[in-house]
Amino acid sequence: MVPSWPRPDPAESLDHYARRLARDLDVRGPCLIGGASFGGIVALHAAKYLDVKGVVLIGSIRSPAELPMYARAARPLKCFVHVLPIRTLQWIVAPLSSQWFRRLSPFTWGLVGQFRRSDPKVFRWSLSRILDWRETPEPDCPVFQIHGDRDRTLPLRYTQPDTVVKGGGHVISLTHGREVNAFVNSVLRSVESG
Repeated sequence: MVPSWPRPDPAESLDHYARRLARDLDVRGPCLIGGASFGGIVALHAAKYLDVKGVVLIGSIRSPAELPMYARAARPLKCFVHVLPIRTLQWIVAPLSSQWFRRLSPFTWGLVGQFRRSDPKVFRWSLSRILDWRETPEPDCPVFQIHGDRDRTLPLRYTQPDTVVKGGGHVISLTHGREVNAFVNSVLRSVESG
């Protein structure tokens, strides 16, 4: 199941949001949860509110210490996130979502596609939560992480994944689906046998 992002309250904390998402999932019994990019961070926080056998991170990170330097340096600018013209920016980058550009730069095409489809309110809230993320989640289960070696959004050098996808950028679930699916299947087998 891939849930949609519940609309957050602008001041809602990451932990409160994760608790609400866990409640909305209405999962009974043990489960495996995960997410890509910021979704992985949310999954780590939601894990403490569910009976989780494992958390899968796809192009994501385990702690605020793994954020790249540019994200940590941008923390003082968080007060300006609410004035970002998200709709205008989505319109400006629209040409980069063409099929022609997909062949030229699949990594950028994937990021642009995700950005264009995002709800501006959720995007603003997510960006704010990344900039003020300080608490390292410590789920009571194993964390399984796959990451691209060419991820420029969350660079590989800041994290220690279980599996590295050669040539993979930030949106490896779109550009390297076969490798990501194989990784998730191996995690499922590992959790079921454990």
